[in-house]
Amino acid sequence: MSENYKNNHLYLDKLESLPKNVRQIGEAMEGNRIYMEDYVYSYLNQYAAEKKTSEQIAFLIGKNYTYNDDVVVIIHGAVKGEHTEKVNGDLCITERTWYYVYEKIRRYFEDFSVIGWMYTQPGYGILLTSFLKDHHHKNFIDDKQLLYLIDPLEKEDSFFAITNGELQEKKGYYIYYDKNPAMHHYMLENKAIEEEKDNEKEVQEEKNVVRAFRRKEHERREDVYQKKFINMLTILCGGLVLICLLMGIGLLSNIEKLDELQTAMSTMTEKYNTIKEEVGSLESGQDMDTNGTLIPTQSIESTEAEQGEKTVNETPATNIRTAVEEPHVEDKPVSGATQDIEVEPEESKPVVEDKPEAVPAMATTALPKTTTISADNIPKSYKVKVGDSLNTISEKFYYSLDMVPAIQELNDIGNPNRIYVGQEILLPKP
Repeated sequence: MSENYKNNHLYLDKLESLPKNVRQIGEAMEGNRIYMEDYVYSYLNQYAAEKKTSEQIAFLIGKNYTYNDDVVVIIHGAVKGEHTEKVNGDLCITERTWYYVYEKIRRYFEDFSVIGWMYTQPGYGILLTSFLKDHHHKNFIDDKQLLYLIDPLEKEDSFFAITNGELQEKKGYYIYYDKNPAMHHYMLENKAIEEEKDNEKEVQEEKNVVRAFRRKEHERREDVYQKKFINMLTILCGGLVLICLLMGIGLLSNIEKLDELQTAMSTMTEKYNTIKEEVGSLESGQDMDTNGTLIPTQSIESTEAEQGEKTVNETPATNIRTAVEEPHVEDKPVSGATQDIEVEPEESKPVVEDKPEAVPAMATTALPKTTTISADNIPKSYKVKVGDSLNTISEKFYYSLDMVPAIQELNDIGNPNRIYVGQEILLPKP
C-alpha cells in the first residue's frame, strides 16, 4: 500500500487565484511558490517543540497547482509521523509509518495527498545532511515533493525542493489565513503537545544539555584538527631538516674540490705570467738562456746579411748565376722586408742563401701592379686549402688584390671572408 502511494506522481490542478491574506516568510519568491495554512504552521512548530532533544518526522498534506505556467504548492494539513525507527542514529520512515499516514489522510484529508515531509533536528540548524538527501529520494520519488526542516532550539526553518535532480533550499514561503476545518479537527483529536512544561527551569536545563553537547562536539573536532595539523607540521619540519643535512654534506664535500680548483687556477695564473714575460722578451728582441735569463740578440737583418755574405764568399759564381736564373719565390711575398731566396739544387749543388747587397736582382719585394700577367698561366679553378682567403688567392695568381671583386662575382660569393677548405674557386682571366 505504501509503495503504491510513494510511486504515484502528483497531478497538477489549475488554480484560479492565489490565496489571499498572506504573510511572507523570508525572501520574496518568483515563479514556483509555497503557501502554508496558518493552522498547519502552528501545529508543526508545536510538534517540533515537543521534543527538543531528539528528531521528529511529520508529513505535509496538500496539492500542487498551476498558475500562470508556474507550479504553486498549497499545504492544507499535516500528519505526525508515528512508528518511526532509529537507524545508525537517524530517524527513519517505516512501512508502519506509511500505513498510519494513509489512515489519517482517509479520515481527515480525503481530497489531498502527501506533498512532502517535515524533519526536526534540534541544535543543528537547517543543515541538509547526506542522510536527509538519501531518505528523501528513497521515500519521495516525485520532484514536486518538498522537505521542510525545523530547528526548534534555534527557531529556524526552511523548505527544500528538487531542482536539477538535487534538493536545494528555497529562500522563502508564504503563510495564508483561511478556514481549515479539517486541520482544526485533526489538531483537536491529536494534540501536538500532550502536556506543557510549566517549569521553565527544566526547559533551560534541556537547552543547556544540548548546548553542552554541541560545545563538546565542537571541541572534539577542533582537537582532532589540531592533532592532524601538528602531525603535518612535524613531518614537514623533519623533511626540511633532512634536506638541510643533505645540503650541508654536499657543501662539505665540495670544499676540497674548491680548494683544488683554487690551486689549479693559481698555477695557471703563474704559467700565464711566465709565458707573457717570454712573449714580451721575444717582441723586444731578447732571448732567454736555459735558466730563463734574458740575453741580447742581434737583429734579424744583420744576421741575415752576415749569413748571406758568408754564403756568397763560399759559393762559386756559377751557383750565383744559377740562383739568379731560377729563383723560387714564396707564394705570398712580404712587402718592405728582405727574404732569403732558396734554390733547390741538384745533388751536387748546395743551398745558397744570397745577401741582398751582393745580388740586388734577388730582392723579393712585392711585384708592382704594373707587372704583366699572362692569361695562359692562370688555371681555370683553384681548390681552397687551409689558411687561404680571397686575398691570398688573388695575390698568388694575380700578384695584387685588384682581382678579389672579380673572383667574388664569378663564384657568387657574398662575404669574401667566408670560403671553405676544399671549395672549388673559379679564376677569371685578367
